[in-house]
Amino acid sequence: MTRFSLKLLACTALLTPQMVWAQDGAPAEEAGGLEEIVVTAQKREEGLSRVPISIAAVSGDAIAEKGTANLEQLSSTVPNLRITQTGIANRIAIRGISSGDNKGFEQSAAMFVDGVYYGRDQLVRMPIVDVQRVEVLRGPQPTLFGKNAIAGAISIINRKPTDEFGGSLNASYEFEHKEAQVTGVINVPMGDKAGMRLVGYHRSMDGYMFNTTLNRDEPHVDTTFLRGTFALDDGPISATLKLEYADFKVLGQARENFSPRGTYSVSPFFSGVDTVLDWRSQNNGFDSKTKIFNSTLNVDVGIGSHTLNLTSGYVHYSAAEILDVDFTALPMLDGTNQDEKYDQLSQEVRLTSPNEGPLTYILGGYFQTSKLSANDTIQLGSFFQGLSGPFAAFRPLGDSRSVRAFRQTSTLWSGFAQATYALTEQLRLTAGVRFNHESKDGSRKLGIVAGSTNLFPITTIRAVWGAVRVAEHSLSGRISEDSTTPMANIQYDITDELMAYASYARGAKAGGFDIRSNAAPTHPTFPGSFIFRPEKADSFEGGLKYRSRNLSLAVSYYHTTYKDLQTSTFDGGIGFNVDNASAAKVQGIEAEARVAIGDHLQLSGALAYLDFKYTDWRRGQCPFGLAANVQPGNFCDYTGTRATFAPKWSGNAAADFNYPVGTNMKVSLNINADFSSAYRSGNVLDPFTDQAGFARIGARLGLGHIDDNWEIALVGRNLTNKRIVLTSGQLPLSNTLTGNTGTGYSGIFDRPRNIAVQFQGKF
Repeated sequence: MTRFSLKLLACTALLTPQMVWAQDGAPAEEAGGLEEIVVTAQKREEGLSRVPISIAAVSGDAIAEKGTANLEQLSSTVPNLRITQTGIANRIAIRGISSGDNKGFEQSAAMFVDGVYYGRDQLVRMPIVDVQRVEVLRGPQPTLFGKNAIAGAISIINRKPTDEFGGSLNASYEFEHKEAQVTGVINVPMGDKAGMRLVGYHRSMDGYMFNTTLNRDEPHVDTTFLRGTFALDDGPISATLKLEYADFKVLGQARENFSPRGTYSVSPFFSGVDTVLDWRSQNNGFDSKTKIFNSTLNVDVGIGSHTLNLTSGYVHYSAAEILDVDFTALPMLDGTNQDEKYDQLSQEVRLTSPNEGPLTYILGGYFQTSKLSANDTIQLGSFFQGLSGPFAAFRPLGDSRSVRAFRQTSTLWSGFAQATYALTEQLRLTAGVRFNHESKDGSRKLGIVAGSTNLFPITTIRAVWGAVRVAEHSLSGRISEDSTTPMANIQYDITDELMAYASYARGAKAGGFDIRSNAAPTHPTFPGSFIFRPEKADSFEGGLKYRSRNLSLAVSYYHTTYKDLQTSTFDGGIGFNVDNASAAKVQGIEAEARVAIGDHLQLSGALAYLDFKYTDWRRGQCPFGLAANVQPGNFCDYTGTRATFAPKWSGNAAADFNYPVGTNMKVSLNINADFSSAYRSGNVLDPFTDQAGFARIGARLGLGHIDDNWEIALVGRNLTNKRIVLTSGQLPLSNTLTGNTGTGYSGIFDRPRNIAVQFQGKF
């Protein structure tokens, strides 16, 4: 897409935006007009136009209508939000700030489900089913959302039982990739004071990439999800208990190899590797299985005019994956595997004042304990046993493996307070602070093991593993850290419809232990890493929010500086080390708009401009073809550059049209577009991992009952069939085995054009 076209579409987005911003709140006072979107971003129910935060609210109705399966698919509808699943981990980025692919990281963007913290990357895969809304809060959220919300927070609010018996069925089928989704919901009142809501969901898909090695379509997805919610409301006490179970199975990735450079294609090792982008992959597979069980108990107790809230959470998951991490059909790194188990208990206590009078406040405390175990094995195959000539020295690697085990326990205590004082009817001041104390104990062990066909002495095998910077070691350590994160905000109602605000916040993200480093920090020739420090951020934001009956506008400017960013740096062998290697400045503008035109048409959308710059990063991995300019260590200085996954422009636009047909029918039409300017998609700032700017078009055409009792629809996504790379990087060992004269790339690609038939029914 040309630069002019992107700018034109960006301007259009402010005038013709997206459906996700509407349809979740109290009805308009008259026919037509806009509904007020109600959010709980400040732990109270408030209209979106009155919350002094840059926030996007995506309604559950919009999620269901578009057939959105998870947060990764949802992220395309929210500017400055990117969620990607890689072969090693899952990543959430807000305003270009994200955690890398090391499982020792907490996520920079904290995720909460019904008030319970979901900080581990595996939990991003949870389906978003029967939700009330998803709120995306951009920028540090230190007081009410706590530690690790340094880039922002994602809050998912699920629907609760109601006092009416009923249910719904949502089913869809997409023919090209053979994707089926079915969601069933039943709501059962249990007397005057209690109720139950049961949700079941299943998704299966054959995939959209053909693996020529395994003769199958990938990724093959099989997901089952169950939720039971029980509610009791008895005068001053109300309680909600939620139980969830999810089972995810994925075979294969939507991965292709591309862009051979230098001598890669003529190398005797790689000449047979397919690097043509034709939706055909060539590798020995990816097998992922994850099971999740969560429970949440929320109790509200009325104490006079105040409310005491108790939120108890238990989160558990287990995951096991087998990967071919050389991403080719060659028997190099097949059978590499990793498994992970996690348990978390948390308890939050909040006292909330009534939302009236000049002073309102929230006081609270938080406790969390967690236990993590992670194991992985890097398996080197028979390919190495056949090496000759100058590479014969690598033969002892064949049929050998490194075995790594990591254990961590963590305890976190927090206390927080936030208060708002109305100086006048128009002017309000808010201040808050949170104190965190966290301790972590961690250990990591790595050993080298010979396979049954490897006849070399173990001392020789260990020495050759050292040539790729892997060494046996055993480490343990303890971290204890305190942080105080304040915030302050001022709001002024210029008119009844227009509000201005300005705020300051300090954020923090926990330090931790490097799970994946291949050597001890004390190794004499290639030191690894173990303990990394916390991140810090200082953020300023100001904005305007306007809402009338038919028009809603919000625009904000932000400026955030980050220090001690936790960065994964290539170790020169086959792994990465975590380091606090960089500082960054992030600033930009975000805008959202909704407009109702008559009784039947709504336009909505969003636009974001992101200026991201590393202000100090002198230990970056050098891509192929770029000479190191920082010694010792052969690093590249990336000071002054922008991050990966950080497009300068992103946004969306949509139009929703509803019109009655006859006496009891209606037709609905949605046309939507999301767009992005170019961004770098790899862990390394390599121009050969650039994704060009694009605009992706979707549409939905439905015919149904005027009271929404049933509807049949066609749902089209990526109708312009754009090829979009989500994450990419250099092919492992390609530099080494070409003597640094060539390389190739591998990437995971977004889904091409797909059209589904959808049925929705309610009773």
